[in-house]
Amino acid sequence: MYSPLVFVAISVVVASLHMIAPDHWLPLTALSLKRKYGKGRVLEISAVLGALHGSTSVILSLVVLFLGLSFFGLNALKEVSIIVLAAVAIYILINVMRESKGSSNVENTSLVVSILPDPVLLPIIIASYPLGTGEVTAVGVTFIVVSVLALIAVVAVVTAGLAKSLSKLKPTTVDKVVVVALALTAVYIYFFG
Repeated sequence: MYSPLVFVAISVVVASLHMIAPDHWLPLTALSLKRKYGKGRVLEISAVLGALHGSTSVILSLVVLFLGLSFFGLNALKEVSIIVLAAVAIYILINVMRESKGSSNVENTSLVVSILPDPVLLPIIIASYPLGTGEVTAVGVTFIVVSVLALIAVVAVVTAGLAKSLSKLKPTTVDKVVVVALALTAVYIYFFG
């Protein structure tokens, strides 16, 4: 049987890594420099963007979970979890290959893009479902809270000028680490689920 804390921990890791990617914080920091926002305003916007992004990702995951249960049922959940983990990992890898072929100009990305849902949480929500709604809720809430805190922390560090290396970080590097986290989750589900 799964350990309930494993999925909460995976949610923390994925949310933290995910928000370090420059495509989440660079548009905000570029906009804040352009509009001369104060530090408090930038951190406030970071919190809102992190909460909205985390929330839309949780909503997407819950909708897909509901549809999956409707079509496949609870008995096939382990297999569906592993398939979804693999599909999301492949999706991310395809984006990594696409992004590495050309430069992605994230500075011109609208802040609206920052609130769009991301499928990275989906397999974690699906895999935690057999533990009950309490675990699914804990995973979702953890993802939202950590997304908010991670984005605030990254933006604070970047706007303070303390993280020059973060500006050189490519989103594809973070995506590769997220793929590894998803693969390890699939292995965990396969052997311990």
